[in-house]
Amino acid sequence: MCGIAGTINFIDAERLSAMTDAQAHRGPDDRGVRLFPEERVGLGHRRLSILDLSPAGHEPMSNPDETIWITFNGEIYNFIELRNELEQQGCKFKSQTDTEVILRLYEREGTDCLKRLNGMFALAILDRKRKKVVLARDHFGIKPLYYYRSQDKLVFASEIKGILASGIYSPDINWQGVYDYFTYLYVPCPETMFAGIQQLPPAHFLEFDLRSNQTVLSRYWFLQSPLESNGHTPSYEESKRKLRELLTQSVERQMISDVPLGVFLSGGVDSPILTGLMAEQTSQPVKTFTVTFSGKDLTLYNEAEQARAVAQRFRTEHHEIDVDISEPLEMLELISSFDQPFGNPTFYLMHLISKAARPHVTVALCGAGGDELFAGYPRHRAIGLAKSLNWIPDFVFAGAGQGLGLLSDNYRRPQLRRARQFVSGRDKDFARQYVNWTYFMTGAEKAKLFEGTAPAGAKNGGSYLPSERIVRQFLESGRSEGNSALDVDMQTFLPDNVLEYTDKMSMSVSLEVRVPYLDYRVVEHAHSLPFEYKLTAGNSKRILKETFADLLPAENTRGPKKGFNFPLATWMRDRFDSYFEQQMTRERVQRDGLFNWDYIQTLRQQHRTGKKDNSYPLFSLIMFDAWQQKYMDGANAAESLQAHLSKS
Repeated sequence: MCGIAGTINFIDAERLSAMTDAQAHRGPDDRGVRLFPEERVGLGHRRLSILDLSPAGHEPMSNPDETIWITFNGEIYNFIELRNELEQQGCKFKSQTDTEVILRLYEREGTDCLKRLNGMFALAILDRKRKKVVLARDHFGIKPLYYYRSQDKLVFASEIKGILASGIYSPDINWQGVYDYFTYLYVPCPETMFAGIQQLPPAHFLEFDLRSNQTVLSRYWFLQSPLESNGHTPSYEESKRKLRELLTQSVERQMISDVPLGVFLSGGVDSPILTGLMAEQTSQPVKTFTVTFSGKDLTLYNEAEQARAVAQRFRTEHHEIDVDISEPLEMLELISSFDQPFGNPTFYLMHLISKAARPHVTVALCGAGGDELFAGYPRHRAIGLAKSLNWIPDFVFAGAGQGLGLLSDNYRRPQLRRARQFVSGRDKDFARQYVNWTYFMTGAEKAKLFEGTAPAGAKNGGSYLPSERIVRQFLESGRSEGNSALDVDMQTFLPDNVLEYTDKMSMSVSLEVRVPYLDYRVVEHAHSLPFEYKLTAGNSKRILKETFADLLPAENTRGPKKGFNFPLATWMRDRFDSYFEQQMTRERVQRDGLFNWDYIQTLRQQHRTGKKDNSYPLFSLIMFDAWQQKYMDGANAAESLQAHLSKS
């Protein structure tokens, strides 16, 4: 696991070193920078040693005749099988790394080799024979890769800070990104909050032709629908057997490491299954790590008891990390790990558990992807409920919404917020309904947030592209609404939210996190299953629970899902609200001209009185403000905005 950086048509050893070193936390064990003057290319690498800890794993790495060079971030879990195949073809290796396997496989197959890599990766290959550079990202976006192009130059890095360190990019705000951020709490791929800096989408590769300076973006893998694969729907029992086989193989492969390894353990279903499968693979106690909360008001979020039951069952070496935020400043400082606003506070839990685990392990497995594959979120249950209530007239729902609006919320439980969101978000248009249920500010609310401010006119005279466009592009015709929702989550919420904070928070403390549920074979199998195998009669993750019932304590399969969550509503009222008095004052907000200060006060008042849970919009404002102050002070933001308006 590493950090990579590079330049094309831009040779400057000092700047490439700065780009590489800006990501030193991603790879504290080794450093490599190499320039290729003839091709006008530079490659940089920071290494976190996981496999083959010797100098033979140094990068950038080349094939024997130095016609192909690579800088690589990630792990390839089937590299041993691929290596054996290559050795049978006469290929000889100088290291025990998966990096060298990618090199030699590319040497023979070109970009077709990407289809054969089972793992998580972001890589850059300089092909000196074909006069091109290839950038590629794994199937699901587990590992990040950003790039910026200016005329004939291109720079890329594992984190945006690497691009900023190149010196060729002048920070500018992406105003459509601002609009989408307040819907999703993140900026959807391929955009970022920086105008011109893009993410390489999952399952894609970008080829830069060094002779013509042209780029081509291609997709190397598609998640096929069942009819496109084999036209056969397996029986439930057959599906269970296949799921057990594939996930067991995935865990076995992902336990390969030359450094200490553990697992993040919650009290639900996904990570206890991983813990049980890991225990089957080793004679040593599995190292487990759990986040816990103190205080009676936080019972809903505390999974310590269920996690302990799993730890005791498998006799793990168990560690608990107690969370108590008396001062939220540390959360705001972590914006430097994202380099752009990120409004899902769960990132802080990932930071704490990664920080606590790092002295004990260098690699940790986690259950990311289980909810998206097997319908684990409340919104998935809401789909069936909404269909069953279609016979109810709209005026009845309107009346129910008004009634719910009269209730006061103490924020100790999420039921009232979810009920309000379900009723108000109901829509005959499935894409719009799913956005209403899933995300955090409607178009009408964002219009009020920007009312009378400069961003209201920042995009084509105030007309922003609707945020549900992100959802619509992934709704596949012919799929059930349930499976369509899972497809959307797999291609938006998972990479842009869950995997984003997992990577950034773990790598900020030089910890590698692996995600066995996202072995592409497991994903393809889950994708092929009917929705009722995953959720029926309110029983979420049905097939997962029943396939691995022997590994799950009974208390983990009963009761409501708690998840890896954060008591944000309570803490926004009790601990975070003072930010608006100390930092986002009327004077500064009105001076910057980005937000409607009066509407922010309305959001605060509604939240303080329990009239409406506005914790996510308010927290997303705080995180945006922290980013703006660090990367775009008020003057720069205003200048960027005026420049944008003058072009419109």
